[in-house]
Amino acid sequence: MVAPISIEDKDQANQHLDRSISFAMCGKLDQAIEEARKAVKLDPEFAQAYNKLGDYLIKKGLVKEAIEAYRKSIVLNPEHQNSHFDLGCSLAMTGQYDEALECLTNALELKPSHSEIHGHIGRIFLMKGETEEAISRLNLAVAANSDDIMACYTLGMAYHIKGMLNEADKMLKKVISRYTELVSVKTSFAEGHYYIGKAYFLMGEKEKAVEHLLKAVEYDTEEVDYHYSFGMLYSDADAFCSLAEAQHALGQFDQARENMKKALELEPDNKRFRDTKSSLGI
Repeated sequence: MVAPISIEDKDQANQHLDRSISFAMCGKLDQAIEEARKAVKLDPEFAQAYNKLGDYLIKKGLVKEAIEAYRKSIVLNPEHQNSHFDLGCSLAMTGQYDEALECLTNALELKPSHSEIHGHIGRIFLMKGETEEAISRLNLAVAANSDDIMACYTLGMAYHIKGMLNEADKMLKKVISRYTELVSVKTSFAEGHYYIGKAYFLMGEKEKAVEHLLKAVEYDTEEVDYHYSFGMLYSDADAFCSLAEAQHALGQFDQARENMKKALELEPDNKRFRDTKSSLGI
């Protein structure tokens, strides 16, 4: 039988959680994780703290650890919709698509008004190669919120795969427009330049793609290895790989080879990077 938690410990745990949130808002993720761990150590039944811990771990790229935190949060509070949603998104990152869909469906049942979930479900169907279903779900997300950048970007990708280039460009231009607004405020916004570059690459504007992907790499900092923006996550290695693809398309083969090498140095076991290197012949 678990010993009851004292009022003092509960109060102290809440203080640690509050501090973790403050650290996270300042981008100090290591300190945020430390404070969240202190919170759950004092109060092992603190579902919200486990959920926040998962959020911080995701932003550090520690996806497997985040999954465990979200699972714990759900065990403690099965009605916590955010944890089902967060677990589903995290499972998708590790390729556990069927369980991810189950979690996101649970989240939608708990909160049917959470239209953003349709976008994430659509993203998973696209990863599974079920493009028609992906487009259907992503359109639901965009219809509910035309400013859902993740849904717009993913829908643009899905339309591109289907060869529906006019529809793809319409979605991708929205992504570029939104991120352009953001980089005009913060020029060194690496994530903004990354997704602008990715969108331009899909639209066939290779020069602009290279221009922005170079900035994404330039503005990266050593403190951040994984970049989270509008529900989308990419790594430093992803940035180098995407830059290599765009440079190769422009005929900049030496630069492409060098950046592909950097991607594989960061993530040598990444099959997608190895396959990309092979397909580019570099």
